[in-house]
This record gives sequence, structure tokens and C-alpha cells, in this order.
Amino acid sequence: MIFSKRGKKKKISGEIELSGYFETGWRGEGEEEISEKQNLGWLVFALIFVMFGLLARLTYLQVFKYGYYTQQSENNRIRRVPISAPRGVIYDRNHKILATNIPQFDFSLIPALIDENEESREKEFRQVADFLHINADEVRSKFLAEKKESFVPVVIKENLSREEALKAEIKTVNWPGFILDKKAKRFYPEREKVAHIMGYIGKINEAELKESREHGLTDMIGKEGIEQTYENFLKGEKGGRQLEVNSKGETTRFLRTENPRIGKSLVLSLDMDLQNAAFDGLNDQKQKKEADGGSVVALDPRDGSVLVLANYPSFDNNEFINKISSEKFKEITERTDKPLFNRAIGGIYPPGSTFKPLVALAALEKGIITENEVINCPESIQVGSWHFRDWKFHGPSDLKKAIAESVNPYFYIIGGGYGDKKGLGQDLIKNYATLFGMGEKLGIDIPQERSGLVPDPDWKKTTKKEPWYIGDTYHVSIGQGDLLTTPIQISSYISAIVNGGKLFRPKLLDYVEQGKNSTGEDTGVFKEESPEIIRENLAAEKNLNEVKYAMKETVTSSSGSARSLQDLEKKYGVTIGGKTGTAQTGEEEKYHAWFVGFAPVENPEIVVTAMVEKGGEGYDTAIPVVYRVLEAYFSKTRQLHEEQN
Repeated sequence: MIFSKRGKKKKISGEIELSGYFETGWRGEGEEEISEKQNLGWLVFALIFVMFGLLARLTYLQVFKYGYYTQQSENNRIRRVPISAPRGVIYDRNHKILATNIPQFDFSLIPALIDENEESREKEFRQVADFLHINADEVRSKFLAEKKESFVPVVIKENLSREEALKAEIKTVNWPGFILDKKAKRFYPEREKVAHIMGYIGKINEAELKESREHGLTDMIGKEGIEQTYENFLKGEKGGRQLEVNSKGETTRFLRTENPRIGKSLVLSLDMDLQNAAFDGLNDQKQKKEADGGSVVALDPRDGSVLVLANYPSFDNNEFINKISSEKFKEITERTDKPLFNRAIGGIYPPGSTFKPLVALAALEKGIITENEVINCPESIQVGSWHFRDWKFHGPSDLKKAIAESVNPYFYIIGGGYGDKKGLGQDLIKNYATLFGMGEKLGIDIPQERSGLVPDPDWKKTTKKEPWYIGDTYHVSIGQGDLLTTPIQISSYISAIVNGGKLFRPKLLDYVEQGKNSTGEDTGVFKEESPEIIRENLAAEKNLNEVKYAMKETVTSSSGSARSLQDLEKKYGVTIGGKTGTAQTGEEEKYHAWFVGFAPVENPEIVVTAMVEKGGEGYDTAIPVVYRVLEAYFSKTRQLHEEQN
């Protein structure tokens, strides 16, 4: 076949003429057959590849993911309704119960199990409401507020009586979407006497839920106190009811119940016999002196264990377990005497003369004085136009007399200097106060602790925009001015002086119990809290002893400010030391009353601080409170000694 250049028809040798340019894309019959075979091969290859992929996927799902999807299928078939775990019990050092659990019966609905038919559902709501003596709208609103697929019980009515609970258990047979929820309700038998130590439990809030991976939306958790600090020990492990459901989500049967595991129990170092004595003593003094309130802190100076942590006034923490009414909460929070305030660790006050032993120790350490040095103490020291007076004229005084009789000029002079006598100066006073734990949190194992304040020239310049004067140093030297401490800091620093120079972190937890076996027997100690030393070797042993025995003179001297404790010494055959304090409040003729005492002097076992807000003189108001605590302590030790012999 011949093609013309212009594409015109042309007949040559009897063949059909063709026109146009056909060079491009033209192929012969043999080439077409080859192309079709190639396309068929690619198609077969693609089909084999797809089939292989499907087979591989099927193998992966049925073999390698068999366990996973079996579990998913099982989860779709089985629903779990959680059961709250009882919290661990809290005891004092003698195993007296401070926090425990009592039965509580709540009537609850499970949204996922409520009838989907509106007419049937409304009929059931009315029946339930009539039985519980509530409005059907309450039942309906609680149901509508929840996700319909939820299996978490929603409480309709709390605290059913035992008689109501028995009837409810029978009724729920005909109401499959409702259950009688048996819970362990928290109960504090000692009530207000330990409320600030225990704290309480309440429903978890959104902020707490975000911080915890182990709690659910309806959980009750520790709020304040030991309940909050040791939540992870106390909370236990939840149980659950297993339900079988069909493809529509309807319950077909109950499978089994997994019982919850009670939380671990805690044993505190607290001694309720001493705690009761302190609380009752504060109550008495508040009534007699019309004081605002007060607190008592008793420590074991050998390891920092807290024996007493009493606050007055206080509150009944049982009222916070179930939802407290807004009226009751307002009544408590708006009281002028602040019953929720933990004064023992969060109240900051000028320490008055209870600070003087620290100033004396610092002066001994720095060679400002010697133990037998006598300083002439005028009734008043004049600096410019200012007069710094003694509370009465004492005359020449050495260390023992100065502490025993609380001689103000002695501490003005060794703190700030006077005439030819050089003083410590505020920087050194602050260094020693900080060394012994003031101006910082000691780290006790419950919330609300505050650090207090040990002022210095930089602080005053920044805060008050004023320079530091010698009078400021004088005021701090006798525990006044801008110096602020907490009762627990006073007990801690005195403990460090009388124990040979160790500042312990105060602690309430003694040990965590392992739990109980099937017969109810304790299975031993799970975790024991060891003493923790914050700082040690704080001063020379000789100087520590000089100050300790000077505080003994406060009791034994005929003119000592705590000589009223002498009969307690005779009664129990122990030696007692201590220091009174009367601190200004800023109100005319209103003073905070302080006393810190320890015994036996030779080898102290207990240090007790009492502070009564606006209670008057320390010797008159605070000493009687400490007297009661020391008497309770030594009457117990005498009884134990007699029993052992």
C-alpha cells in the first residue's frame, strides 16, 4: 500500500486507496494480539495481589488480633458497674479509732438499664418516687442529666434507714434500672477534737479529677488533713457488678460481683488521752478568759512525732461527709472565731518571750555572753527619744535569771547591743531563727502549714519602705515587732535545743498497716515512717545545755514565771523546764498567752506548746493548759511503769 504525501485517494495494484496521515499510532494485527495478552496478565496479577492482601489481612485479624477482638467482643457483651471501696481505718498510737466506716444505704439508678420506652419509664419513675417519698421530677431530672449509656450509679436518695433498705432491696426486683447501693460511710468518732488532723472526705471536683488517673467522676476523696495527704493508702480498690447485655444494650443477667478491697489502715503518733487533755484545757481557758481561740502542739523531741495537735474552736467533720447544706456551711465559714482554721500549724503570731531562749543560745554561740556573765539591766533603755522598758525592774541578771524571770533589757542588750556591750544584730538573729526552723514550713504531713516571718532590713525596706532601726532589733529580741511564728515552730525549735541540736520534721503518721486477712487479723506493717532530720549539729552541746537548764529555772526558781508547775514535779517525780510568753496583739490590753514546757529536763520525752489568742498573760492562761497535758502524759507513764513491775 502506498500513501500519498497529501493524503489523496489513489488506487494502485487493485488495492483500496487510503487518505490522511496514518503514521501515528498505527499498528499491525500481530502487535494488537501481544497488547491484549499483556493487559490480561496485568489484570490477573492485580487480582492475585488483592486476594493476597485480603488473605493477609484476614490472617492478621483472625490469628494475630484474635485475643484483642475477643476481648472487645466480651467487653461489648459484659458491663461493669463499679462498687466503691471502704477507706482504711485511722488509729491513734494506742489503736483508738479516729476514722472508720459505718454502713450507708443509698437508692440509685443506672442510666443504661432504665427502660427506653418513655411511657414505661415514666410509670417506673412515679413508682420509685412514691416509695422514696420524693417528687418524680427529681428522679427524672437526675436520669436526664446523665449519659444514657452510663453504668455508673446515680444516687436518688441517700442514707436510707435499715428498714427502708430492706424494703428497697425487695422493690428493685421489679425495677431493673434501680439498685440499693450499699456503701461504707466515713465516720469520725472523736469529732471536733481531731477534725483539723483528720480532715474529711467529699466528692471529687474537676481540678482533682484532672490530677488523678485513679479516680472516677463520682468518687469520694480526702479533703484536708490526713485524709488528703494519705489518700492513695486509704482509698482501697474498687469492686464491681458484672452484667451481661444483649445487642440492644439490655441487661440479660447478673454474672458476678467483685468485692472491693478496703484501703490500708494508718496508725498515727497522736495520743488521744493527751489530745483530750489539751482540747479540754483550751476550752476551759477560752471560756474563762473570753479568748478568741487557741492551740496546743506536743512533740516527742527524740524523733519529731506529733503527740498532740489541738485547735479550739473546732468543727464536727462528720457534717461534711454527706452534702452539707448551704446554710450550715455559711454558718461555719462566717463565724468570727474561725473554727475551720488550723491554728496549730497555720496561725502566725508574735512568739513573745518564748523566742528568748533562741536569742540566748545565739549569743552564747557567738561569744556575746558567757553562761555566768552578769549584765546590768535597767528598768528602761533609752535610744534617742525612744524608751524600751522592762515589764518590771529586775536589776543585774545572768542567763538563768534572764530566762527564768523573762528579763527584757537583758535580751535588748544581747540582741541589739547597748553602751559598750555589743549585740548580735538582726542578721545573726535571723540566721539562728532560720537555722532552728522559723520563717519556713517544717513539712508536717497535713496541709495548711504556714512559714511565718523572720524580718530583716531588706524585708522592711521592700515591704514597708522604711529603714531598719535599733528598736526593731530590740523588739525582735524579745519576740515582738514583725516576727511571726506558728505554735508548731515553737515546739520544734525548743525540741531542737533540748534534744542536743537536731531539728526533726514533725510527722503524724507512725506506720501504715498491711491490712487484714480473711479472718480479720492484722497482717503486719506495710510502711513505717522513719524520723527525718531537717538539720543537725545546730549548736555546741555545752551551750544547748546551758539554755536547757536555764529554762528549768523557770519552774524551779522561787521567782520563776512557771513556778506553778512545781507541784506537778513533786507529784510525778519529774523535772520540768519551759518558757512563758506574753505577746502584744496590736489591741490595747490584749495579749496572746504562750507557754512552752518540756520534761524530764535530763532526757526530754515531750515538748508542749500552748497558745491562747488574746488570752492574757502566759503564766496565767497558757501554763494551766500545758499542766493538763503533762499530767496526762506522766500519769500514763507511771501507770505503765507500775503495770510492768
